[in-house]
Amino acid sequence: MMKKYIITPVLLTIACMVMCHCTFNRKASVAANEYLIQGELANLPDSIVIGLYEEDGSILNCVWRDTLMNGQFSFRDTVSTTRKMLIMSDNRGFPGTWLEVWIAPGEYIEIKGQDKLVKTWEVVSDVPEQQEENRFTACAMAQQKELMQHMAAEYDWQRMMFIDRPGDREFESQAWAKIDSIRKLSMPLQQEIWKKEMEYMEEAPVSPVWMDRLLLFASMMKYETIMPYKEEVKKLYARMSEADKQTDDGQEITAYVFPPSTVGIGDMMVDGDLYDVNGSLRHISEFKGKFILLDFWSSGCSPCVESIPEMEKVMDLYKDKMTVISISEDPKARWKEYIKTKGMGGNQWNELRKGRTGLALNYQVRGIPHYVLIAPDGKIQDVWSGYGSGSLLGQVEKNLK
Repeated sequence: MMKKYIITPVLLTIACMVMCHCTFNRKASVAANEYLIQGELANLPDSIVIGLYEEDGSILNCVWRDTLMNGQFSFRDTVSTTRKMLIMSDNRGFPGTWLEVWIAPGEYIEIKGQDKLVKTWEVVSDVPEQQEENRFTACAMAQQKELMQHMAAEYDWQRMMFIDRPGDREFESQAWAKIDSIRKLSMPLQQEIWKKEMEYMEEAPVSPVWMDRLLLFASMMKYETIMPYKEEVKKLYARMSEADKQTDDGQEITAYVFPPSTVGIGDMMVDGDLYDVNGSLRHISEFKGKFILLDFWSSGCSPCVESIPEMEKVMDLYKDKMTVISISEDPKARWKEYIKTKGMGGNQWNELRKGRTGLALNYQVRGIPHYVLIAPDGKIQDVWSGYGSGSLLGQVEKNLK
């Protein structure tokens, strides 16, 4: 049975408001507490929807959308601090990734593009972080353009598989074969881009953009075949000051560069501090003596959400001999609201950490949903990832029969 996986925050949670299209004005004034983004895209038809997103942990929230009209789009809102936003579109032909755009109070940002390959769009801005972002982009623009073409092809196959023809197993098999062939072309390009950016970082000043890139590289270190530059990442880490290491990003980078010991099948389980929806401190060892199924998940992961009804069946069917602990990686507010809205019961816990650190590193969580079955003696009996209809019930039955 074909299973669906999520490795990086790929599937989006949309909470969007539609913004009226503003008249394009290169000399538009911007209030001291506002930002203004105006874009002009050539060779693209009207009706394409462009979205402005912000990151919330591993989730991307859409804060504004605008429909392309006469090749133009625009976003304006209030802002109190400099921060990174993301511009992307889920229309066909787009690469399923985003353009990093830094906004700041009183700043006007202009975007120019010739196609749907968002990371090749030019961003004209006086925001220092944006100018540094542009220098990173310039490191490997030729490779970036080719990579965007491959990513657009992959994203279109994913759209057909999950949106146009969901549940078509024969087509799903064909689509994954196509995606695998595309990734054989795109991965060397991605690695070449990362390599060039790391070379630039060896001399570039340590800045918020620099830290943002290092966080990405460090978080990818567990995927050894994808990120083959462990030593280069450690060398860059050594450039960070102690003050840099104490920031939220710095602490997360440190956790990835110097991960805790990992465990697998046959090893004793690892415990840690977790919190339930009431804020009470909880531990996996509370249920030692029974089978324990750890379910690492996120509300922004489509396969995770699809698995919930089947997980509820598993919990009911095996309640006398197994306890399920659902460990969410969502930010606190979003996690608690999702649990409340969906009326989810059972052991809904969260480490309340930034990124996929803590127990996710211990249990080698590379993609979600990720499952760890712990035997009554505390040893790990089985580990698997991904979800397809019936796969969860089948895996648990196989282990507990």
